[in-house]
Amino acid sequence: MDNQPVSRLDLPFENLVLTGFLGVGKSSLGQHIAQKLSIDMMDIDEEIELREVMSIARLRELYGDTRLRAIEHELCRHAALMRKSVIVVPGAALLDERNYRILNDTGKIVVLSCDLGEALRRMHLASEQHFRDETIRRRMLSRLRREYEVVNDTRLLQIDTTPLTIEEEADLIIRYWFNGEAESPPFRYGPPERMTPPERVITGVSTRTRPG
Repeated sequence: MDNQPVSRLDLPFENLVLTGFLGVGKSSLGQHIAQKLSIDMMDIDEEIELREVMSIARLRELYGDTRLRAIEHELCRHAALMRKSVIVVPGAALLDERNYRILNDTGKIVVLSCDLGEALRRMHLASEQHFRDETIRRRMLSRLRREYEVVNDTRLLQIDTTPLTIEEEADLIIRYWFNGEAESPPFRYGPPERMTPPERVITGVSTRTRPG
């Protein structure tokens, strides 16, 4: 997409909803797109931590998943009232059917994905000090496993960000938001096809049938 300024009137009325698992770069990309288009952005995780004055992991430890899910749903309902904005939602929250319905009704949802090794690299670069702490690292990996399930939802459009720069990701997603056409690749629905190794051909005397 070119760098010409976009009028607010030219923006799609519906929101752009970015989701995915921990470490894929949802917040960074959301901020990049919001700044590029001079539009509003709401990051559900950030809103929770500002509101509760604690990390997501700490909130879960103290009050459990039920409390976290309730706050996520309340904020998703608020996000669904916005228009022409970028909404960043954690993968686990979008797996809640209530949140999926209201956000899908009011926006285009895109799942960001990447190789797990790349996600770990990005997490390390984003917060090397935290990543070195064994307890924090264990919490982060546990959350990553939970949120990775969003990749398996075949209803959701995904984009593999592994080989892309943030500028390339932004341009592809903005074009999709504006015209509704997903370029394939890197867009796809559902998880990538599992690679099946070729059948191994065994040769030599060991292939002879042994007597019973």
